[in-house]
Amino acid sequence: MTKVFYDPKEPEMRFEGHAGAGEHGKDPVCAALSMLMYTLLEALPAEGVERYLADGYCWVRGGSAETYEVIAAGLRLLAAEYPEHVCLEVRR
Repeated sequence: MTKVFYDPKEPEMRFEGHAGAGEHGKDPVCAALSMLMYTLLEALPAEGVERYLADGYCWVRGGSAETYEVIAAGLRLLAAEYPEHVCLEVRR
């Protein structure tokens, strides 16, 4: 399961784990999560944003709160459709 932690006040987002919805390299849920994660990384400026990327892990902090909200909307859809593979936790 991939767990995504989102703090809109920072803003900050952390992805942990693998979706496990299919075989390695052919997992459609993992592909969707990866696309959202890489979209977030690409949409944020290089300066003023902290980021760390490793196998099964991504952490990003800083930049436009609106960008994070768009990504969170996609994550909400994935978590609703695949609750056994995606968990989105939003800090309030």
